[in-house]
Order: sequence, then structure tokens, then C-alpha cells
Amino acid sequence: MWLVLDEAHITNVAVHPEYRGKSIGEALMLEMIQQAIIRGAVRMTLEVRPSNMAARELYKKLGFKEKGLRKKYYTDTNEDAIIMWVEFPCLEQ
Repeated sequence: MWLVLDEAHITNVAVHPEYRGKSIGEALMLEMIQQAIIRGAVRMTLEVRPSNMAARELYKKLGFKEKGLRKKYYTDTNEDAIIMWVEFPCLEQ
């Protein structure tokens, strides 16, 4: 995660395939959100592959909204990237 002024940018989140479906990705994201807020971030962004439905659903659950598209962002497949943003506070208990 990069912090630039009052914005946090998630650069990469990965969970080994053997451990997926155990809420590890959600725990990682919640910790990054908490750390970003502690450090003064008021919003957070990330890019996600359109084909990664599990990640997209997690990000939506955490309050992220799809706000744009980066054409041919992923050089390995030329897949586009969906740009997602969330404004804090995003998690209401």
C-alpha cells in the first residue's frame, strides 16, 4: 500500500490458492484500511481485474465503488483494470 498525502493506494493483495475462502483476504484488507486511516488517509483506491469476481465482491463488501477503467492495464494478458475507490469512514458496524 502506498500513502500519498491523504490517499491510500492498494498496490497488491494476494492469498495463496490453498488458503483462499478462509477470510484471509478480508482480514488483510481490513488491516490495510485501519493502517491507512491511522496514517491520515481519507480515501483508498485500487485496481482489480474484471475477471476477479471474488476480489471485486470483497471490495464492494468493504465499501469500494467502481469508478473507472484502465485499458489493457495488465501486461500479462492485456486485461483492463477496474478502478475502485472508497471514502472513509466506510465500515459501519
